[in-house]
Amino acid sequence: MTTLSNLRAVARNFIKKAGINSHIIDTDVLLMHVLGIDKNALLIDLRRPVDDEHTDKFMRLVNARCNYVPIQYLTGKCEFMSLEFAVDHNVLIPRPDTEILVETILDAEKAKNVRGLEIGTGSGCISISLEYYADNIAMHGLDICHKAIKIATQNSLRILRKDDIFMISDLFENVPRGTLFDFIVSNPPYIETEEIERLDNCVKDFEPTLALDGGVDGLAFYRQITNQSGEYLVEGGRIYFEIGYNQARAVEEILAAAGYVDIKILNDYAGKNRVAIARRA
Repeated sequence: MTTLSNLRAVARNFIKKAGINSHIIDTDVLLMHVLGIDKNALLIDLRRPVDDEHTDKFMRLVNARCNYVPIQYLTGKCEFMSLEFAVDHNVLIPRPDTEILVETILDAEKAKNVRGLEIGTGSGCISISLEYYADNIAMHGLDICHKAIKIATQNSLRILRKDDIFMISDLFENVPRGTLFDFIVSNPPYIETEEIERLDNCVKDFEPTLALDGGVDGLAFYRQITNQSGEYLVEGGRIYFEIGYNQARAVEEILAAAGYVDIKILNDYAGKNRVAIARRA
C-alpha cells in the first residue's frame, strides 16, 4: 500500500515524461476522480494510504493519459459555462472558446418565447447552457450520431430535468417543413480534411473525426447549413456560427450569397475571430 503523496509524485513524473505540460493538474484531477474527493480533501492529508484497488485504477488512467487520451474522456466529464457535462469519445470535448458563442446568443435573444435550433449538438453543451441561463429560450438540438444524442439527453436530464430537446437528424433532414425558429446555432466541423492529421494527438486520435472534418476547405457545413436554413427561420431570424480563426471572410461571403444581412464577426478572448452572426432579410 502506498501513500497519496508517493502516488502523486510518481504520476506527475510519468505524465511529465510523456511530454504533457499539464502533468501537475492532470495528476490531481485523476486522483480526485478515482478517490471521489475534492481538492481540499486531496491536500489536507497527503500521507493517507491508498489501497491497491484504487492505486491500480489510478495508474491505469495515468498510463492512458501518457498515451494522450484527453483528461475529459478519462474522467467522463467536462466543465462548460460553469456546468458539468458528461462526455465520451462520441462527442467533441466542449471548449472555453465556445462559451463566447453561448454568451453572444444570451445577450442578443431577449424577446419572449424564443425558439432556437442547434445543428450538430454533440454533448448538448450549447443548447443546455442556453436553456439553463435563459428562461425565455426553448432549444431543439440535432445530431447525426445516435450515441451523441444519448450523451446530450443524459446531460439534459441531469441539468434541466428534460429529455425532449434532442433528436437524430442529418442537418435539417428530420425537421418538419414549415417549422420555424427564431435563431439557428451551430459549431460545425470546420477543420480542413488534410489538416486533421496535423492536429495534436489528443485531438486527432481520440475526438470524433465526424465532429472535426469540415471538408476540403473546412467550409462544407457552413454552406449546407446556410443554404438550407432560410426556410426554417422566421423573418429577421438570426444564424450564429462558431468559426475558425481564419474563416471569417469566407463565412461572410457564404452568408451574404444566401441573402443574409447584418453580418458580424466577433472575437474570442484571445482576439481571434470566433463567432459569425447574420440576420435573415
